[in-house]
Amino acid sequence: MIQTVIKWVKDNPHCWWALVLFYLIAVYILPEKLIIDSYTSTAIPFDDLIPFFSPAVVFYVLWFPLMFFTGLWLMLTDSLNFPRYMFALAICMTASGIVYLLWPNGQDLRPDLSQPQNFFEWLLGGLYNIDTNTNVLPSLHVSCTAVAVACIWATPTIRRKWVCAAHSVLSLLVASSTVFVKQHAILDLFAGAALGIIAVAAAFALFRRRKGGGSEKPKP
Repeated sequence: MIQTVIKWVKDNPHCWWALVLFYLIAVYILPEKLIIDSYTSTAIPFDDLIPFFSPAVVFYVLWFPLMFFTGLWLMLTDSLNFPRYMFALAICMTASGIVYLLWPNGQDLRPDLSQPQNFFEWLLGGLYNIDTNTNVLPSLHVSCTAVAVACIWATPTIRRKWVCAAHSVLSLLVASSTVFVKQHAILDLFAGAALGIIAVAAAFALFRRRKGGGSEKPKP
């Protein structure tokens, strides 16, 4: 079994991009450890028109398996789009971390869930305790989801396009859930989408497919 894994790694050197995951986790956690009391609110009057919908927390937490299984599929099947995926995620995490550190921001849209009325509010209340209302613009939920969608549509390893469409629908629900659970303001969502597009453009420009079918590695 171990020898099979070692052989697979040798035959698929693109899998070493999976090590970027440790960097992504570190950059994701670090800003949460540097929270300050003073921050700029990203909320605007339009956010008051968006209803609080606690069941949307289901899609909010689905972000984690969505990102993981998207990456796992690409790592196992696509030597080009997996590096694109990990590189674009690194751009999103790095850029967001810099913004959070240089321009502390947050929002005060969360309702009081100290006495939850249903399971979804109970789950969301626990999420609020773990994930603070700071470091919200740009939204990592949105930027990283945009990267996942782009790489899934780009991979030739999924022949049934309804699978890509279903992935996109789930991704849209995940991204929109951020404002319905009041974890993000609408500006966070748009900023995240813009960052995701920039990250995808950079990754796809750096890692290009050769005319013969393989991937063209970036020149040092």
